[in-house]
Amino acid sequence: MVISGPFAIDSLPPVSWKNGGGVTRTLVVEPEGAGLDDFLWRISVAEIHTSGSFSAFPGVDRTILLWRGEGVVLRSPAWPEHPLTELWQPFSFRGEEDVFCELLAGPTEDLNLMVRCGTSLAAIHAEEREVRLVPPYDDVVVLCAAERVHVLLADRPTFALDAGQFLRISQLDTEVTLLPEGPRASFVYATVKLLP
Repeated sequence: MVISGPFAIDSLPPVSWKNGGGVTRTLVVEPEGAGLDDFLWRISVAEIHTSGSFSAFPGVDRTILLWRGEGVVLRSPAWPEHPLTELWQPFSFRGEEDVFCELLAGPTEDLNLMVRCGTSLAAIHAEEREVRLVPPYDDVVVLCAAERVHVLLADRPTFALDAGQFLRISQLDTEVTLLPEGPRASFVYATVKLLP
């Protein structure tokens, strides 16, 4: 088992979009160092500065949630418009779909999970209550959205994540408990199992 972090999301280097509509910070990508054309899965936080179209990712399943700000409205010919205005509520769609993003009130940030089809089983969840995860998982990524969350691992040190911090656990081989601290504590976690 390998534990990486905690890291502060805001400490990661921002990369500008090709269309100039925002910047992206890559939290985790597998394999390490993979680009947009050869990743198996990746998690990133995007800052959206202007309305515009999403880049197409054929063959990639995407899940997006509002991380900070007032949010956006997503429009696509593939489904009715979707308001992404409630914090930390995941919305999934296919990467090849034509999606237009309308910014509602000033810059906003969203969290993205991208999974190349046929390579992994991955999911992202938002929680305000205790969660227990039982191995095996190839990866677990925990992000503190508000206040603080404790990451408890059997016979190992305890980690505390403050808002805006995240932690990655690779090759999880023991039960992990995610325990929020504070009346408004919230966290997001992703689980990944690679397919053979």
